[in-house]
Amino acid sequence: MINNIARGQSFKAAVLAGINSSQVSGDELSGFNKVGLFIGGSAILPVSEKSLVEMELLFIQKGSKTPTPKDGAANYFYRMSLNYLEVPLIYTFRPVKYVSVHAGPTFGVLVGSKEEDNAGELTGQIPFQKTELGIDGGLSVYFSEHLSLTMRLSTSLLPIRKTGANSPLFESGQYNSGLAFFLQYTFGSKKSE
Repeated sequence: MINNIARGQSFKAAVLAGINSSQVSGDELSGFNKVGLFIGGSAILPVSEKSLVEMELLFIQKGSKTPTPKDGAANYFYRMSLNYLEVPLIYTFRPVKYVSVHAGPTFGVLVGSKEEDNAGELTGQIPFQKTELGIDGGLSVYFSEHLSLTMRLSTSLLPIRKTGANSPLFESGQYNSGLAFFLQYTFGSKKSE
């Protein structure tokens, strides 16, 4: 038994790819209207038969956007595009074979930002914070030993930009929120036989 647990403790690797639908609290817009990429890789360490710890390295596109008008009318247009490199540290619990839940902190570095409206790119705006501290949580469904589909919610814990806009739960500023859907392919066996 000890030998089986020791073999099960070896690191595994995974690749992740999907989409991130996002919004920014405090920007006076609502809705997860900005869609972007969610791609990266993961190092996985099993800690028991039903749990594991993952350290991920992700490229995630976040931001906000005015909704697309349904009637085709020319309305005000605004888009905030934020590109992050993120390192989430995720604890996963898998109580049954086909489902797991996960949560953990994440640290991000802003690698690009752009704001646009009807007139084009906006300049002279209040700058964004270069780093982001947040928390993630989600649910995964496994199609096989190697392939899973994950839904993940994320939110900033600190403002990504300090402004006068108020958030009901946090200090003044703007905060990222995201809803990601992605496929994960894990190399090797999830469980040593």
